[in-house]
Formats: sequence, structure tokens, C-alpha cells
Amino acid sequence: MKKKALLWVAGLAATTGGALGFTDNEIEVRAAEKKIISQSANISTVANRLSSKAPFAESVDVIMSEDKSLQITEGFNLGSTSISGISIPGGEVTISYLFGSGYIAKVPVDDQGRWQAIIPKLEIGHRLMLDDYTIASTIGGSHAFSIYELWPSKLTESNIDLTTTNTTTIIGTGGYPGVEVEATFAVKVGNQVRPMKSSAIVGQDGNFEIPIVNQAVGYSISVQQKWNGTAFGESGSQGNMNFFVKVVEGIEKPTVNAVSGKETKVTGKGKQGAKVRVQASGQEIGTATVSQNGIFEVAIPAQKLGNELQITQEEDKDVSESTKVIVEQEVPEVTSELKEGMTTISGTASPGADVAVWTGAVAPAANVKSDPITGQWTANVSALVGGNTVQVRASLGLNQIKDSIRYGIELATLIELRAIIAGERVKVTGNGSPGATLNVKAGGNLVGTTTINDTGKFELFIMRTVEGEKLAVSQTKNGINSIVSETQVLKGLDTPSEVNIVTANSTKVSGKGKPGATVSVKVNGQEIGTGQVSNDGSFEVTIPTQMEGTKLYITQKEDEDESASIVVTVISAQLTKPTIDDYYVNGTYIRGTTPAGAIRVTLTIDGTVIKIGTINPDGKYAIYANDIAALKVAGTNFEIFVTDVHGQRSEVATGTVKGLSNLMVNPYRAGQANVTGTVEENVERIAVYDKAGTILRYGQINADGTFRIYVSGFAAMQVVGDNFTVRALNSTGIIAQATATILP
Repeated sequence: MKKKALLWVAGLAATTGGALGFTDNEIEVRAAEKKIISQSANISTVANRLSSKAPFAESVDVIMSEDKSLQITEGFNLGSTSISGISIPGGEVTISYLFGSGYIAKVPVDDQGRWQAIIPKLEIGHRLMLDDYTIASTIGGSHAFSIYELWPSKLTESNIDLTTTNTTTIIGTGGYPGVEVEATFAVKVGNQVRPMKSSAIVGQDGNFEIPIVNQAVGYSISVQQKWNGTAFGESGSQGNMNFFVKVVEGIEKPTVNAVSGKETKVTGKGKQGAKVRVQASGQEIGTATVSQNGIFEVAIPAQKLGNELQITQEEDKDVSESTKVIVEQEVPEVTSELKEGMTTISGTASPGADVAVWTGAVAPAANVKSDPITGQWTANVSALVGGNTVQVRASLGLNQIKDSIRYGIELATLIELRAIIAGERVKVTGNGSPGATLNVKAGGNLVGTTTINDTGKFELFIMRTVEGEKLAVSQTKNGINSIVSETQVLKGLDTPSEVNIVTANSTKVSGKGKPGATVSVKVNGQEIGTGQVSNDGSFEVTIPTQMEGTKLYITQKEDEDESASIVVTVISAQLTKPTIDDYYVNGTYIRGTTPAGAIRVTLTIDGTVIKIGTINPDGKYAIYANDIAALKVAGTNFEIFVTDVHGQRSEVATGTVKGLSNLMVNPYRAGQANVTGTVEENVERIAVYDKAGTILRYGQINADGTFRIYVSGFAAMQVVGDNFTVRALNSTGIIAQATATILP
């Protein structure tokens, strides 16, 4: 954008014209041919004139003298070689460059008071001085003189882009090529504020950029223009012709949240509608617009630990200072379930990090190292206590520490829950989480509370006598609430307890009951033995040997009050073999069920004991196997057996490592909201991972075997040509996976 200047001549406004095209050597020849004037010329002074580097006539301002007795009326414009004007009739006008030596022309004034002179071609920066000494003798006083100057068009504040407290470069347009634009601004040196100058040369496109330091709001920056080192109007009537640019408040730098090495976005707060830019090593890696609620989210490629990101926000042409963020290690997470009694915890952290795990004590319960590629880790700990918390700390070296959030440990499920009418009250008994507070509600109202003892048992009497009424029972410990269990109020004694196992060789049934009560053992409704509970609460009933698999129904009776029955299944002299759930390549746990009487479960491969697992109260077991190399090969056989309290082994169950299950992923195109497909019935969870192997989100599995995973908003799922992986999981771990490509 260039400003078209006005040329003021003899009271008439006209735009400046183009150069006439005369060379210096042509001046006197043309004058002689046209016989316009008679003049004397001092050619030696021509070399002293100032030259224009880029004589664009449309961008030239002319400064005219206001002296009416001696004037140039025509020809004073860029490129002109002939000027004419008025003065006192009969006089003589001498024309010279201001501050130059000698004159360039001397011409007479005719009897009409007019004169004309041939001069060297006028260029930017020329300043002519006219003298007529004859005026002094004619009208008295000193001689008359006039000064005429030819400068590039002058800039104003309107030529400068908005200057804010963020500005480090003054940007302008519409200047004359070759003009030097100089800015004077303030800098702080020690405790003093001093002026500093900086300048730039206007380019051929009329644009210029002047480097400055950030200025305070309200400060005025002085701007001056120079041509060949001379300030415009320096010796004329217009003074220095400088102007001022006022500094206004700029947009603030954005607030940015921490960024970890696994994240693919930068989030934070900024000014609504502003554009946020993220740079790394001087390269822009992502942009976004601040939303109406002042929040922004910029998708970026995952960055290396320690990289510095510079985040700015801009509005119009105002760019804020940058907020600098160092890429940190990722916050460690626990990804496994946390239930009372579990002895294994798994999660993720930065690859290769040292991971410490706390489960409630002051000292860490375990110290492990995360996988150097995936960042996954697994720690073996003492049995978790419900209501306690788990916290993880990952370290990559000195001052490179990240703590996880605190995870609550779920309370143990209530088991053996009974509510038996005892006189005018109901006795509620069962097993729960040691130390937890037990709450019993009826009809939504709290009717009783107690503390579960150190062995996990509880006994509570409430004032209810309605047979068949349902009670809601729950536990609370350290702010953790269990799920609510229901039990129905029954009439009768407690069932016998602590009944020992009965084998096909057994001739006695023993256990605990109410002193004085009569214990009855029945098979298919027929009583096969009775006995009395002794004063110490124990009983022993003689029975005939029974076949394996026979169900014994054992009750105790006092007067007319008989307990519910407890069912005991007769087992073989040798414990039956445990069951083995399907186990797949890369599975985490070998799971299954154990027969009654089992207290320990063992894994062997080729007859060699590999690991001892844990058995839950419900008879289910779990053996961590993800760190056993032999079980990562499909077709590998392994054996499981259990042992009873007497050290007697069960039959051996044999399992085989299965290959990955079937998994089909439908074609996925960039921009789709969901990844879809189908899986087999044994899949419990479905998840999608980006090309780097980072988990993005778990999905939903429908009853018909189809699945969908919502991926909208993940930048990693919008890059056409990139791969992603879908993995199917169940309680044993990953049982299937498939890799697909993002389609356009």
C-alpha cells in the first residue's frame, strides 16, 4: 500500500508527475534549441546534488516556499529539468542547492516578472535555494530568497501496525523505497531508563520492519524518516517531521497445563477467539482457537522428555509472549483392579522409570522398573487391605519424579451373610473387611451398625422380627464404600459352621454349632447321622462312608428352632483336579476354580514347579504368568494341581496356551467417531492403541459380539495412512489383536 502525495503549485493541487527524462548533458543543449531562456550555469556544482535510489514519482511530497515575492510556479517536481516562476521585473534569480557550493543556474526576470531556468534533473532529496538580490534595491530591505525541497511522501501513525506491549518489531507499509525509518524507544539499563534508536530501510514493496524491545503500555515511540542520512524537512519549514506511535496493552500469554511425553495435546486457558500456536525447536507443531469458555486444546505429535515447547496466543496481529513448558515424564497410573486380598498391582509409567508402590504403609510395598518400551509395570505386594490407598511414584533420575493420584482399595465382598431371628431380635452375621464399619438398613433406614473384627467376622443384633424382610448390608472403611449386599431375614438357628471336608473315606462329620443343639446330617432327605454340640461348641457326627459327589445337608436344632442347612459335597480321598480357564498368548493370569478343601494351588511346566498362586474364599484362583517366557508360545502345555491342609495333592489338570482369538476391525476413515468390528464371546474388554502403542480408550462390547470404541478428538486417529491397533482382553490378558490403517 502506497500513499499518493499531493503537489501544491501556485495554489493548485495536482499529483506529482513522472520524470522528464533529461540527462545532465542535455540541459544546455535543449535550452539552446528551444531558445526559452538565457542563463549562466555552473556545471561544476551538479556533482554535489543528492541522488534518489528509487525515484517513484507517485510517492513524493513537495515542500514549497511561502515567500510571495520570489516563487517557483511550475516545474518543481520529480524528474523535472525546467522550472519557472515569478520575481520583481528586471531582476535576476540565482538558483543553487541548499548547502551546496556555487549555483546551478542564474536567469533574468522579464518585464512581466517571470523567469525560467534549465536545471539538472530534480531527484528525491533535492533542496533548491532561490535568491534575487535586485529585489533589495527595488523595494528596499534585504534580498529575497526562497527554499524548495523535494522529499519522499511522509509516513504517519496510520502507516504503522498496532503496537502493543508484546511488540518486538514495528511493522509498517506505504513507505518510499530506500527511506530510512528510525524509531526511538526506551530501554532499562540498570536502574535507569534510557532512549535507544533502531531503524530499517523501506523495501521495494514499501514495507519495513524495525526491531525494538517490548515497551510499557502508554509509552509513545518517536518515529523519524531520513533520506541519505538527512531527516525530512530538516532545514525547511516543516521541522523534523517525526510522529509518535502509542503503545497499547497487548494480549497476555496463555496459561498452559503440564505436558508429558506420552501426551498428544497441549491444553490450557487463553483469550476467547485467540489463535494458539505451539512451537518446538523453532518449528510450529500445532495450532488451535481458544473456545468460548476460554479453554484450548492443541493436537501435537508426542514429544521427547525434556523438550521445550513455546506456546503463544495471538489476536489480529498482536502476538503474546510465549509460555514455555518443558515436556515432563508421564504421570504414573494403576491400570489393574484394586480389591482387598489381591497381591498383584499393574500400571503404566514413563518407559524405563523406577517405580515405587505404596499400599498404606510408610515404606514402599514394592520397587520395580517399567518396561523400557511400553512403560508397563507389575508389582507383587502383600495382600491388599480394603479401605487403604495405593499410590505410585515414578523416577527417571534426580528431580525427575512424578506421583500418581491415590487409588482406593475396594473392600472385600460380604460373604456368608445371614440374618436369623433370635427371640425378639435378628442376628446378622457374616464375613467382610477387617476393621470396616458395617451398616444394616431396612426399608432405607439405618437399623444397626458395628465394626468387623480383625478376622473379618461380624455379629450384629437388630430389633427386627419380620420373617422374610430384606436387609441391605454395606461396609465403609477409610472413606471407601462397598457395594450393598442383600439378605433375607430367616427363622431358625445359625447354620453349623467350620464344617470340615468330607471325603469318600470319611466316617465322621465335624464342625461348630450352638452348645446343646442337635446336629443332623441328611442325604436326599434321609437322616444318616445325628450328634450333640458339646459345651465348647464343637460337634462330631458319625456317618456311613458316602460316594464322591454326594451332597450332605447339615443342620442344627434346638427345641422347635432349626437352622438352615449347610451343604457339604463329598470329595474323593484325593482332591479332585482344579479347572483351568482358557489361557491365551500374552495373558496375565492363569485362572480357574479349585475343589473344596484346597488351600494352595501350584503351576508346573514339564514337572517343574514354576509358581504358587492364591485361592480366593469362593474357591477361584489366580496365578500371575505374564513373566513366564514358556507361556508366551501357543501350544505350550502346563499343569495345575492343588493341595489340602494335610499336604495331600489333587489330580493334575493340564492346560494348553491358546493362540490369539479372532478379532475383525471394520474399515476406519479419518473423521469417524468410532472404531467398530466384531469379537468372539470370550472377550471381556476391547481397547484401541495408536501407532506408537499408546492406549487411547476402552470401548463397548455388545451382546451380539460387535464392538465400538469412541475415538473422536484423538489427533492420532485423524492421520490418513497411519496404523492403529485394536486389542481384545479378558481376565487372562490380551487374547486377540488386529492392526488397521486409517483410510481417507
